Amino acid sequence: MGFLRLLLFALSASLFTAVPGTEETSLRIPPKEPREALKTFRLQPGFRIELVAAEPLIRDPVAIDFDESGRMYVVEYPEFNEYSFNKGPKPSGAVKLLEDTNGDGRFDKSMLFLDTVAFPTAVACYDGGVFVGAAPDLLYCKDTNGDGRADVRNKVLTGFARDFAGGGLLNSFRWGLDNRIHIATSFAGGNIRSANRPDDEPVSIRSRGVLLDPRAHQIELTSGGGQHGMGIDDWGRTFLCSNVNPMQLLMYDGRYVARNPFFAPPAAAVDINGEGRLAELFRISPLEPWRIERSRIVAASQPDDEGAKPGGLFTSSSGITIYRGDAWPQEYRGNLFVGEVTNNLVYRAKLEASGVGRLARRADRDSEFLASTDIWFRPVQFANAPDGNLYVVDMYRELIEGAAFVPKRVLDELDASSGTDRGRIYRIVAVGRASQSAKRDVNLQSGDLPHKMATEQLVALLEHRNGWHRDTAARLLYERQDRRAVAALKELAANSDRPVGRVHAMHALDGLGQLTPEGVLPRLVDTHPEVRIHALKLSESIVNEAPALRAELYSMVNDPEQRVRYQLAFSLGAISPSVSRNEALAQLLIRDGDDEWLRTAVQSSLAQGAGDVLLLLSTRPQFRGRDNGKQMLQALAAQIGAQNRSSDLALLLKSLELIREEENAIKQAMTLGLFSHANDEVKQRFLAAGSGKLAELLSDLITDARKTAASNDATTDDRVDAIRTLALADFRDAEVQALFADLLQLHQSSRIQSVALGTLAKHDHPEVLPLLHNKWPGLSPKLRVQAMEAMFARTDWTLATLDAVVKKQIARTDISQSRLAMLKDHHNPQVQQLARKLLRTPTLRRQEVVETYRSSLQMKGNADRGKTVFKGSCSACHKMNGIGNSVGADLAGIGNRPAETILTNILDPNRDVKPKFANYVLVTKDGRTVTGVIIEETANSIRLVRADGTDATVLRIHIESLRNTGISFMPEGLEKQIDPQAMADLLTFLATDK
Repeated sequence: MGFLRLLLFALSASLFTAVPGTEETSLRIPPKEPREALKTFRLQPGFRIELVAAEPLIRDPVAIDFDESGRMYVVEYPEFNEYSFNKGPKPSGAVKLLEDTNGDGRFDKSMLFLDTVAFPTAVACYDGGVFVGAAPDLLYCKDTNGDGRADVRNKVLTGFARDFAGGGLLNSFRWGLDNRIHIATSFAGGNIRSANRPDDEPVSIRSRGVLLDPRAHQIELTSGGGQHGMGIDDWGRTFLCSNVNPMQLLMYDGRYVARNPFFAPPAAAVDINGEGRLAELFRISPLEPWRIERSRIVAASQPDDEGAKPGGLFTSSSGITIYRGDAWPQEYRGNLFVGEVTNNLVYRAKLEASGVGRLARRADRDSEFLASTDIWFRPVQFANAPDGNLYVVDMYRELIEGAAFVPKRVLDELDASSGTDRGRIYRIVAVGRASQSAKRDVNLQSGDLPHKMATEQLVALLEHRNGWHRDTAARLLYERQDRRAVAALKELAANSDRPVGRVHAMHALDGLGQLTPEGVLPRLVDTHPEVRIHALKLSESIVNEAPALRAELYSMVNDPEQRVRYQLAFSLGAISPSVSRNEALAQLLIRDGDDEWLRTAVQSSLAQGAGDVLLLLSTRPQFRGRDNGKQMLQALAAQIGAQNRSSDLALLLKSLELIREEENAIKQAMTLGLFSHANDEVKQRFLAAGSGKLAELLSDLITDARKTAASNDATTDDRVDAIRTLALADFRDAEVQALFADLLQLHQSSRIQSVALGTLAKHDHPEVLPLLHNKWPGLSPKLRVQAMEAMFARTDWTLATLDAVVKKQIARTDISQSRLAMLKDHHNPQVQQLARKLLRTPTLRRQEVVETYRSSLQMKGNADRGKTVFKGSCSACHKMNGIGNSVGADLAGIGNRPAETILTNILDPNRDVKPKFANYVLVTKDGRTVTGVIIEETANSIRLVRADGTDATVLRIHIESLRNTGISFMPEGLEKQIDPQAMADLLTFLATDK
């Protein structure tokens, strides 16, 4: 890699242009005209790239979609990064309609279909018009008089949020097998409602996906995530990407887990990049001159820094797409493509099975599928096209990064709006390959377009080899609602020789309201597992009225394919509770309980019946003896505690009686699960009326925990588990109070103290706060952050703590400005008054702190010492080089940012707060307050990480309120922990990651 770095550095430097009459060099590389840009590409052998549209027909393209006649709608998004534009009026977005009038494969006619539309980022064709995503709105626009311009412009939904730079907006509208338009909401999220019903309660879409019924304009929420890009494969699996996470898979539909609000499932989006986050990319473009300039700036203050490096890592992934066409060789079907806009390339991966999920492996060795030497090439999106090829949407910008990543001197010279008048769309073609459609019995080529086809012909298209044809035919059938299609669809569902055709036919029947048990039943025993999976999904709406369907579902616990059994675990939840259903769910756990996703699927189906399944599993010694068996029993007990249903509580007691005495660890796990999620009222009622045996189990559990927590001979891990168990102890017990006082002594390790603080925060007892105040002076800065979370966890504790500050028992400087800023909007008027009073107290302003530490930029730093500083002060929330936790902003490539910018971000974190790193205040129904950044959100639960790095998962049924403070998750006051020299060391360490 050393030679490559030198080569790229030299090549980049050679591109600097001397300014006449000066010794200065320009930091800019000029754009290339479209024909010249074609010469900059390198593709894998067997492919070529063709230009199909460019300026002046289009500018700043960010999304495309093809209608049934092959016309292309192009979304133009010049507002991206407009906050950093330094001259001229702000541009406005538009949607163009392009046609190829002479059939040469290039679009030669452009019409301004929709103008003056702010922040447009997505488009999807429907019923002669298009849905357009333009935050905060979702529009439906249509040309009804044939002049190429939209004369209908209706607002369908509103409330989609915008982020500061415009890179986190709704995007990637995709037609799904379920006759819905799937919408990625990115990290900006929002609170959406129907635009026509202003009195409707807005629905939060943070970390969720939106499913839009285009006929009824109704929505449902499903699993979501990612940033810009969403791909759906032939079988409906959904893939996402975000800047440094190029390939993610949604493991389940959030509507399933929402059925059971009494458990917290794992996040649906999982990384599937088989090469790891630091996988090398084979960039062939030179480094941008401003990167070279950044390195020179760094070198001036840090001469030992290793200098400029090529990009070569995923930092700006975009537009993830599955190739579903028919014009390339068969081995490319189902491949995954991701644009890397900062590295000017397109990455390809092959998907392979991994349990019930998928793993993405690099497909091209030692080079990328597509790369350009032109630094203006920005492949932001892709599309499967009518001709069976993959189209590449190139935004063609000089600067695609946010201004924070660019040194000020460079930003002053660059024009961040450069390229807003340019843009290209390319087609990637397999050399010497005819369309695979020519091999079909049905006489259809990829070029045969469906816009004038009769209904029966559209049905035939559902088994076409090109995914675009199938999707378009499915959409047109749903639009037309023509019942004459029913007979042909039933025939196709039963007898198509292509599994994907059978699946499409079933969904088309469902879209017409003509799906019957008789049509679904044979597909549950289909030879292809994906057909069986979709038959299971489609059976859910009719299974309760069809005994034969229910019987077949129960028998499918023995299906040979695990992914079919995985779907079965979800689909069984659609059946009304019964002995047979519960036995089938228990059988799935016994067979596949080692898979966490299957355990999640089963529990999603147990909004009713958790006690019954717990009892069934408790009678299986082999199951309960497995680690995952014990985990599942504990999880079900926890749900029973949260659900507080008398019948389930009685079944749990019976289960405990069935477990042998020598299996006390299993009993204790179930007891711990039960009481960890039950409120105090349930706990006391259950112990009083339920069973002396259960009270004995709890007493033994706490006694053992007290002994282990206090023992210096026990391992740290065992002590940590024991201390956490003491959340169930009665804090009125003087011995318990004394134990926690000892656990906070200086001789205890920081980990023990930290866990003790976290456990104390769970106790709602008047003696907890005096203990925290008493121990406050001896706590380290890091532990003080955690203690602060506990001290402000309840309203009465908050009042007492603020009063202690007013009385100077706790120093005013110990309470951050950001904490007080959050408290001034507290629901309690007394808290508001005290917080505002303390905010008026003179403190060192953030800019003054920054100026004080500016000297560290001139100091010689030491990376090894900086690593130590990072471990002690940053690693609780940030991860770098394998050290720390990935909670706060991702630090990948942070060495490419100006040191001055990093210094400001560290010392003044509230200067620019990104939505995904904003601090939230969550108040539970029992009065507990949790503050932190939301790092995981499902239909059932929210997981926050506090400023001290600890986390809390709260079920939505327990949430009273949730408020975005607008204040950064990163706390102020790091200057209290490190001096200017330590800051110089930290900056030097951070500069090593480029």
